[in-house]
Amino acid sequence: MEQNKGEKKERRIVKVRRAAVKSSPPADSIETQNLNSDVSANSDTPVVQAKTDVENNIPDTDVKKSPEAEKKITVSEKTKSDKNKFEIVDGVIVKYNGDDEFIVIPSEAVKIGENVFEGNSIIKKVTLHDNVTVIGASAFRNCKSLVSINLPKGLAAIGGWCFRGCEMLKEIEVPDTVLVIDECTFAECFNLQKAIIPYKITEIRAFAFSGCKNLEEIEIPATVRLIGKYAFAGCEKIKTVEIPEGVKQIEEHQFDGCLNLESVTIPQTVKGISVYAFNNCVSLKNVDLPSSVLSVDGFTGCSSLKAIVIPNYATAIGDFSGCVNLESIKIPPTVKSADAVFNNCPKLKNISWTHLNDNIKKFPAYYEDVMTLRKSENKCIYCGGDFKLLTKTCKNCGKKKDY
Repeated sequence: MEQNKGEKKERRIVKVRRAAVKSSPPADSIETQNLNSDVSANSDTPVVQAKTDVENNIPDTDVKKSPEAEKKITVSEKTKSDKNKFEIVDGVIVKYNGDDEFIVIPSEAVKIGENVFEGNSIIKKVTLHDNVTVIGASAFRNCKSLVSINLPKGLAAIGGWCFRGCEMLKEIEVPDTVLVIDECTFAECFNLQKAIIPYKITEIRAFAFSGCKNLEEIEIPATVRLIGKYAFAGCEKIKTVEIPEGVKQIEEHQFDGCLNLESVTIPQTVKGISVYAFNNCVSLKNVDLPSSVLSVDGFTGCSSLKAIVIPNYATAIGDFSGCVNLESIKIPPTVKSADAVFNNCPKLKNISWTHLNDNIKKFPAYYEDVMTLRKSENKCIYCGGDFKLLTKTCKNCGKKKDY
């Protein structure tokens, strides 16, 4: 009986010990409790809570991160966010869904598709990586806030109308891997001041730089063989132009409205100058036309032009109307007739041309003066000859007196 009581008592002690083990705090907590109890004994000493090893390894959300760490997280998140704004199919950006001022083209893109950023008025700067080889037509057309874009060295083609209407774009450098500046590529970039065209360019197509009224100078590479119509029309600040050897035709309206253009160099390869090619180039004073030119037109409104010599083998001349200070012109006998007139050329009185009498009415100011003089002298108004007394026909040209 006593033995049974002893065994029961021993089992109870074991159970109590096991319960005590289960409910006992960790050693660190016991030490902390002891420390707190010791410290609390002294009311003048503040109570300090110690942290466990586990607690020390938990990131404290209240702890301020270093600027470098924050920057890494921000850049990483921004890069991921930026990429999500681009729709890329087989390496081609087909759509942009963002609204950022500064854009970095994703590294997986090798081509910017047509019209992707067209009409975006928010974009100010675009950074392209070296893998981009093509920028599609109208890709950045009418991005009116775009100030800066780098064109990478590996770029092979820039589509037509690509940057037309980018009014804030100030400078552009075309890499030497591009061979053609397509039509309207930089048209109406009103604030474009500097454009670097690479040596390998062979064509500058129609309207390429038209309306770039702040473009101060342009160097056309010697490799260029074709310059399209209106290519530099409205480039008001350009002062000098040198057409490279190999160009055969100066197309219509090519330099129309270049108000400060003072001199132009035309090579021996040029065969013709088209209508309105230099229209309203009001600062152009002298033009030396090479002997290769067979057809001359395009100088209407050149109000500073004082004299011009048509080359000896030319066969056609066009309109010089509005050349208000033109005083003299020399036309070879190979030109039989003038296709247009010399209206509003009040100072043009010195005309050297074998066929002048047959075309005298094409020179209104000269014709009026000559007619007045010949009539006063009772001469033939057509050639200045005398009339026969009886028939009143000119002794030289045979035409009858009609006044």
